[in-house]
Amino acid sequence: MLGWLRTKLFEQSITDAYSRRLNQQGASASGVFWASRLSQQARFDHALMLLAAKWHNSTTICDIGCGYGALYEFIKKTPRYQSFGYQGIDINKDMIAACKEEFGDTAPFSRARSPISQVDVGLYIGTFNLCHADNYILWQDYILGQLEKSWPKCRGGLVLNMTSRSNASIHNQIFYVEPAAFTARLKQHFGPSVTITAHATRYVDNDTIFVISR
Repeated sequence: MLGWLRTKLFEQSITDAYSRRLNQQGASASGVFWASRLSQQARFDHALMLLAAKWHNSTTICDIGCGYGALYEFIKKTPRYQSFGYQGIDINKDMIAACKEEFGDTAPFSRARSPISQVDVGLYIGTFNLCHADNYILWQDYILGQLEKSWPKCRGGLVLNMTSRSNASIHNQIFYVEPAAFTARLKQHFGPSVTITAHATRYVDNDTIFVISR
């Protein structure tokens, strides 16, 4: 009961923050707390490059925490990624409304917390970086719990992008993992049959992409 209540409080606080920001900044990188559109797209490109190298370009993906649909737009405009099958989900109804307004009512976006159908790979890009908890372990456990919810719907695995530093911390409401320690925690959580690799994000400081594969 306590865990469920904590999760609900975390998510309500984060959802409210994103809705306010979207209302203030509009459907833009700054509207979802990214430092810049350039760093946002650098993360997209590196994550998709790693995904394609591991699972090939015919992969179906779920963009979990899709925000206003920036990754979908990036895929549509980048020829080397256009063969990916895409679905986008978010727990924030205002973000899904922004996606529908931009891309149309039939665009592949849904309000959900885990893939609505089986996909090859679940993709989390910056989904957990904004943190309204003051306890590192509690937020880390929340992240692992959300990954666990998506895991059964992802045939190949997950790609997870996180802000990172040499010392794990929460600073100015941003959650920073220490890559080696977080990799070890992921291995502990998912077990010995799962392969986990960590990659420093190209062209973005203090940022790491984790590839979690079956």
